[in-house]
Amino acid sequence: MSFDSYKYHSEKASISVCFFATATFVLPFFFRFLSVYLFRKSKMEMIAPRMSRRRSSASERAKELEEINGFVSDKNILITGGASGLGYAFVNRFLKHGTNKITILDIDGETGKRISLGIEKSYGENKVYFVQSDVTKQEQLIEAFEEASILMGGIDIVINNAGILDERRWEREIAVNITGMISTAMLAVKYMSKENGGHGGILVNVSERMNVGNTAQLPVYAATKHAIIGLSQSLADPDHYEKTGISVITLCPGLTETGLTIDSPNKLLSRVMKADFVKNLEQVPIQTPYVVAEGLLNVLRFGESGSIWVIESGRQPYEIYVPNPRTLRRRYKNNMTYVETKIGKGRTITKVCDSATRTSVICA
Repeated sequence: MSFDSYKYHSEKASISVCFFATATFVLPFFFRFLSVYLFRKSKMEMIAPRMSRRRSSASERAKELEEINGFVSDKNILITGGASGLGYAFVNRFLKHGTNKITILDIDGETGKRISLGIEKSYGENKVYFVQSDVTKQEQLIEAFEEASILMGGIDIVINNAGILDERRWEREIAVNITGMISTAMLAVKYMSKENGGHGGILVNVSERMNVGNTAQLPVYAATKHAIIGLSQSLADPDHYEKTGISVITLCPGLTETGLTIDSPNKLLSRVMKADFVKNLEQVPIQTPYVVAEGLLNVLRFGESGSIWVIESGRQPYEIYVPNPRTLRRRYKNNMTYVETKIGKGRTITKVCDSATRTSVICA
């Protein structure tokens, strides 16, 4: 081999070694850079839709607020039990969204007057009126409705909210939660009905979202809340709506942080029940009255007459329905219970339970 040929091959080999060394050193960094770049690019592509969804959600929220404001701006609202708890939260939310006028009916005169004076300083005079009234006293309630109608120039929405929890004084509990609720509903129909010269309106009966397993220590209270469902469903009959022009909606809040809830362990039939009751309550998520009041405003916008709405765990309201008894028929065969549940057109689920579970409404 000549010297020139040797030199040529040596240089070629050096270049190859050099290239190999460079590739060995650079390529890992290149691929690392490429992987990071692709990862960040994919990340941005994932984030971009979320950002656009946030913007659309914000715009939808603005539109929603605009619709709420437009809906309540010219309404005169009467709220029973409006001096505390959920009722007071309703008052504040309606005011924030620019309602025309509000009348608060409550048995607590001192608190009611203090609240009305505080609201007067923030929103001006003749915005909120307070009328002391006991919903269990029919004459007082009639006078209160008459006064509210004169003060506000008519009534458009009635929030039938007054209620107590006191199992030890269950006669009073029934008087407030059932008799008072029915009396308020009847007067709401009288003052808003088209048959009586009114222009229709909305009646909201406040019940409660209850789990029998967690409220076994509240038999009377639970019975009064179930009664409200029956009252609302009857008043929401389509024929009734055509005559009166009044939509009847049922609101069922879940566990909510109010004075009624906080003091409930001391209002049971027996002190022996207290430990189990508190233990059950600790397993249920609690929400603020603000969430329920804000949810009610959304329900009023699109809730149909006869609809039942649940607001629980601080989430958005959702609608439920009262099932037709025919769709929950049970039959017995060979000492076994068969539960037929219709879930759709032509579709039926059959659940089989043993004899020990016959007393259950739903067997699993």
